Amino acid sequence: MKILISISLFLTFATCVNGQNNFGSLSSNFTPTNSLYINPSSILDAKVWLDVNVAGVGSYTNNNLVYLKDQRWFDISKDAIKGESRLTDEDVGYNQGKNKYHAYNRNFATGPSAVWSQGNHAAAISTGARSYLGVRTLPEYGGNFIENGVQNYVVQHDINYTVSNLKVAALGFGEIKGTYAYTFHKSREHMFMGGIGLSKLFAIGGAALNVYDAHFFVDDQDILPIAHFEGDAMYTPNVGLNPKGGWGLDLGFTFQKMKGNARRYYPNSKKMGCNSLPYQYKLGASIMDIGSLKFADGDYLFSGYNFDSYNWVDYADQDVNEDNVTTALEDAESNITQGQARKQNKIRLPTFASVQFDYNLWASKIYVNANIVQGIPVPKRRFGSRHANSLSVTPRFESFFFDFAIPFSLYEYRYPQMGASIRLGPITIGTDKLWSWIKTHDIYGADIYVHVKLPFRYNPKCRSRMKSNRAGRRRNRDRSPTKCTI
Repeated sequence: MKILISISLFLTFATCVNGQNNFGSLSSNFTPTNSLYINPSSILDAKVWLDVNVAGVGSYTNNNLVYLKDQRWFDISKDAIKGESRLTDEDVGYNQGKNKYHAYNRNFATGPSAVWSQGNHAAAISTGARSYLGVRTLPEYGGNFIENGVQNYVVQHDINYTVSNLKVAALGFGEIKGTYAYTFHKSREHMFMGGIGLSKLFAIGGAALNVYDAHFFVDDQDILPIAHFEGDAMYTPNVGLNPKGGWGLDLGFTFQKMKGNARRYYPNSKKMGCNSLPYQYKLGASIMDIGSLKFADGDYLFSGYNFDSYNWVDYADQDVNEDNVTTALEDAESNITQGQARKQNKIRLPTFASVQFDYNLWASKIYVNANIVQGIPVPKRRFGSRHANSLSVTPRFESFFFDFAIPFSLYEYRYPQMGASIRLGPITIGTDKLWSWIKTHDIYGADIYVHVKLPFRYNPKCRSRMKSNRAGRRRNRDRSPTKCTI
């Protein structure tokens, strides 16, 4: 149980000082290098022929236990730049009294990437790295132990405790993703599109703890009797890039209701005069990050527990085996190499399903987007971290040189957030948690993301054709007869 509390403490505090889905920049028709991370078919009918991502970084954090009292990230960041810190232990608060606690953190960095969209086809190659931290179903008493400790918090001694289905997971990986999308059917004003993405994963590191069922009793400061414990733990003692990291799969579908006949519409193509045809609305559905991060033999350590009636003596002062931290309870287990986890060397990716709706409100400039993200639960006997659930509504203005969006979202369907995103030319900066930056209040998390892109609006063949069309119109004006009045 000491390792359980230690990992929970680490993850909870790590996420408190450390994007969800970047809702503000996710749906723009001018940034398909972003939208492919919510639906691979969304890269079709982009308003740019080629979108090149130079670099991007972002981090999102939320939890429902630890918070900073009456703070805002703008002030904290300003002090950090000066090499100062305004935070003390008195600024940290604990939201006690919840039945279950959770913590969630996602970080990403994108490298050179590109999306090409022309006619009925679109393709992308993208590079980057991601990391996730997740704690799920931490019981109420766990919040009290995190704040007050176990050994000296006598208020919670002499009580029987139960833990079930607790999952803690951390994973980091690099990836190279290839995406292809195709418009497979057109009918009058309707376009039907499908897409697929395949990622080669490069494992960097990971750790996971599953507690399936545990019953224990805090006797006093020295003895912690464990009546029953079932759980598995694994981690990678060394961090490094491993090409044997597994694979990830994305699948998506999009339907577009066009403002005109779509049968002969070929986006970013010389066909149909290189003209664009706006949509009235589009509806998409996708399932993302299907797969697992895999670690090679010798790169991870595993311990499995299933025992009864064990007195953990001097639990607070036990030295952790630095060579294998999963062996904290090895004296109680007769065969620590056996466990219930089906794939001891794999951590499942945070798979999620999503439905997206985008409506063209005015002149193909002002849109409103609605998005549902549902994390797929990790099977009981598997290691993994569930993606956070969310519901968002995002009005936006978009053009080739300027985008502005204000996403309103519900984290886990119940915690409201308001964000903002702005793109000026090649640079995008945004957050899904704007109030935590500009308003002084209790903050349970943070979010920020930045992208640098080089968009190429027109197919070179379209560019030359449009120049000749403009020249032809000028010649026609010059040749037109001049009216004379007497």
